Amino acid sequence: MALFFNRISKLYASRNNARFFSSLPQSPCLLFESKALRQSPEGKIVNHILFDPTTEEKVYSKEKKLPKELDGQSLVGASQGWVASVGNKDLTVHITDLYKPCVSSARVISLPPLKFKPSTHATEVSLSTCDPIQGDFTVAAKFNECRLSFCRPYWDAKWTHIETADSPLPASDLMYSKRDKAFYFTSLKGLYMGALDLSNKKLKYQQLRLRNMPKIPEVGWEILDQCFMSKHLVESPSGELFFIKWYTQCIRTPCNNKEDKDGEYEMIHSVTKRFMVFREDGKNIDFCYTEDIGDLCIFLGKSEAFCLKASMYPGLKPNSIYYIGPGLGSYDLASNMVRPYNPPASGAPSLVRAPFWLHPTYPIA
Repeated sequence: MALFFNRISKLYASRNNARFFSSLPQSPCLLFESKALRQSPEGKIVNHILFDPTTEEKVYSKEKKLPKELDGQSLVGASQGWVASVGNKDLTVHITDLYKPCVSSARVISLPPLKFKPSTHATEVSLSTCDPIQGDFTVAAKFNECRLSFCRPYWDAKWTHIETADSPLPASDLMYSKRDKAFYFTSLKGLYMGALDLSNKKLKYQQLRLRNMPKIPEVGWEILDQCFMSKHLVESPSGELFFIKWYTQCIRTPCNNKEDKDGEYEMIHSVTKRFMVFREDGKNIDFCYTEDIGDLCIFLGKSEAFCLKASMYPGLKPNSIYYIGPGLGSYDLASNMVRPYNPPASGAPSLVRAPFWLHPTYPIA
């Protein structure tokens, strides 16, 4: 297993009124872009452009040397602040803390190579620990839509793949429960909640029941029925489990500077319409709709979902969901109001293909 450390050079001089992410403890942030600055005798020098939701500002990381193991790899997921990547040729998998803003010596852990090329649009990664350097851990991933994969890097020389073609597919994001020490997901239609049982390497399913549904006019339900819905599971710092429905709607907007054969040109894009949050009620896999999660805020996107206490990170809005998917923004659960943010402007080609929320490096007790 390759574990190695690199030194950090001088701070990157900002020209875009962005600030440096240097204060501790670190707040959650969105990894938006990774830029190659120059080539050095030791390798490629990069830095990262991030979005800080506590200030709603663009921030820059320090300059860092890109480990050779990661050069040319595609980023496929993030969990607990660690980012997973896969080599396009040899299908080698790595996880690294390189992208954490305040990390000065990047660490890389090599995982067993895959035997197939992953479908990056469906990749999800979840770690059983926030510090895999300290000891044994398990990583679970969904590299395509018909199998679930996992391994224990300190013990396994290869991935274990569980085919799911004949069972309810794991359609929601993978999530590791610290409370139950299990990986969870929901089925394709959200009717079942699945768990990966590491003791016998099998999937277990239980019926998922949603109660106390929100009171929405019939026309409102008709609009939601036309939306795309994704499903997410997340655990709070105290061990509460939440099930989230994320509704996005396709919008057609005219584009005045282009014309098609009929004299009009339309742009189609997706916007967030609504979230529904359901709180676990006891141990019966019953979830009750709620518009009040108190001091908590939830982060959803291409990375593993996570939940934080807003009061621990001044600037975060309690009872809110921060999202990156169709657009970047926050959603107030009490008012059901969407607040969009302007994402950092994109310049030169980025080494990062998909934005990931990064869990804070230094959690506050």
